[in-house]
Amino acid sequence: MSNNEITTIVLDTLKANSKDSRISRRLVLATLESKSKFYISQKLNDKSLYREANIYKEIPCVEFIKIDIIKCPIIEFRRCNILMRTREKLPELFWSKYGSTLKEITSIDGEYTFDPTTVSQYRKNKQRTGKTKKNYFYIKDNYAYIPDIEFLMGNLYGISPDLYELEQLSECSDNKCDSVWDFEFVCPNKLEEIVIQETIKQLSVTKQIQEDVNPNLNPNG
Repeated sequence: MSNNEITTIVLDTLKANSKDSRISRRLVLATLESKSKFYISQKLNDKSLYREANIYKEIPCVEFIKIDIIKCPIIEFRRCNILMRTREKLPELFWSKYGSTLKEITSIDGEYTFDPTTVSQYRKNKQRTGKTKKNYFYIKDNYAYIPDIEFLMGNLYGISPDLYELEQLSECSDNKCDSVWDFEFVCPNKLEEIVIQETIKQLSVTKQIQEDVNPNLNPNG
């Protein structure tokens, strides 16, 4: 369901329940997003979100640049042979005690796969010998860092509450010029109805408070 479709459902319900229907579409969308974030955060903490494949998206052709290791804000990475970083900042991600919702980075040709790591885990992995070497990425200050390998462009796989901004990272996307309203609303399918009803409930209460504060409000004034 697109942002436009789910916002229209809420607006139509609110209009049907009230003569004064002056509620902006952006307020409706912002409220929907807030409710969805709440439920997604809950699912992250109980690890059930990983079964919700419909909200994971792959963003192709994301550019990485080589950065000065000495100036790297991550001390552990200053001893790397090479350090790559996304050219642009990542949009908002969801976070939990298990990390972020950027699940994986892959090379364009699929030869390399990068898994999320922590600084402490990266340090431990560097000390290990005799095991198959894995590749990792680390997120700091909304940038994704890849140590120890030259990597100029890859695909990101994860969840962001803002698919529009996520799409802007891609150098080969056909959807970059689409309106925010054309993008899919980020919410597990089975929670969409709950999010809609919670949004209607909150906006109805907010509207009622405004009407009580302004009892002489004239819709035609």
